[in-house]
Amino acid sequence: MDEVWQKLSEPFPPGEVQWRIEALSRDKKRALVVPYVDARTVLDRLDRVVGPEGWQDAYEVLADAERAVRDERGEGRERLVEVKCRLTVLGVTKEDVGEGDSLKAAFSDALKRAAVKFGVGRYLYRLEKQWVDYDPEKGRFTPPKLPEPSPGEEEGLEEEKPEAYRLIDQLLERLKEKGLGKEAAKIVTRYGGYGKTPEETKRLYGELRALLKG
Repeated sequence: MDEVWQKLSEPFPPGEVQWRIEALSRDKKRALVVPYVDARTVLDRLDRVVGPEGWQDAYEVLADAERAVRDERGEGRERLVEVKCRLTVLGVTKEDVGEGDSLKAAFSDALKRAAVKFGVGRYLYRLEKQWVDYDPEKGRFTPPKLPEPSPGEEEGLEEEKPEAYRLIDQLLERLKEKGLGKEAAKIVTRYGGYGKTPEETKRLYGELRALLKG
């Protein structure tokens, strides 16, 4: 299990990390930006490490209302939605609350916050916020570069194996339709997801096919 948690915590490839503005300077020419990943990237990490059958999520809407806000444009109202996500990975459950100006945004925020408790993207919170040049007319900024990973972290970055994962996902869906989802999940868990090496991925595929054929 320790190896699974370690894989969940691995740094993301730089291309999957995005930046958002947290604050602007008084002259609006500099922006303070922070790194983040979107919810789809988190879902991909969960699927790749423990397999689609190795995790489940459940949500509860806690609040959905408007609140008064005041900014440089004056007073106004904005929607605030709060959602609780209960995320279960290989039988371990953790939960957290996210918020946003829509149900979609709040659901995504809640998922990412719950996943952080399993180590997914937690390292991003340890990175320093950075000031970058900002174009107020275009609303754009140049994203900063992420720190270079250490040799150990670099080896841990995920390699894309879309075809192999797609075939395994198809098998898992067919097994689930036949009522063999739990048995398939046990096999996937034993391999720590899609397998740590191409050879393990092939063996995983073979075992799932054998289970499907009975």
